[in-house]
Amino acid sequence: MKEAKLYFPHKLNNLIKLPSLFDNRVEIISPGCLPDGLTVESIKLGSAVVRNPFIANFCAKTMPYRGLGSGIIRALQEEPNIKFINEPVGMQFISVINRIADEGVNEGEGINEGINEGINEGINELESLILTFLKKKPGAKGYEIAEYIQKGAATTERYLKSLKDKELIEYKGSRKTGGYYKK
Repeated sequence: MKEAKLYFPHKLNNLIKLPSLFDNRVEIISPGCLPDGLTVESIKLGSAVVRNPFIANFCAKTMPYRGLGSGIIRALQEEPNIKFINEPVGMQFISVINRIADEGVNEGEGINEGINEGINEGINELESLILTFLKKKPGAKGYEIAEYIQKGAATTERYLKSLKDKELIEYKGSRKTGGYYKK
């Protein structure tokens, strides 16, 4: 979402919507299309045009900074099948991320009904999402888990504590370099 704010016209920033969540995908719709000279293929290769220099400067100083213009590349490293749609007529840029079906989840069943591991009795949907994420990304940091489940730090910590109490996850390493692992 912060990437959407940095790269689109300042006057349109207030129109950026929360992600649209669907059963099979997540869509992020940003107002404004790609500027002249940029194509979907060029942004996949790392090209970027900052159209909000004041906000970009502010974000670089106040948020975790990983390099200006690196968001699309990092997103593609995490999920290579993200689809980007530039719509000049509708003046919008859409990112579509397909959801991956969890292993053990049967079609037409709820997330806890379809998981056949037997450990999910007594855990809720967010805890199940955290376990799925840790299976994909062992050693994840708390902020990465919070981003994935789209919750704040305090809520995420509460769910992590619950999962630790149930002995389903553990934290390994120091506070600075460690991470969470599924047991």
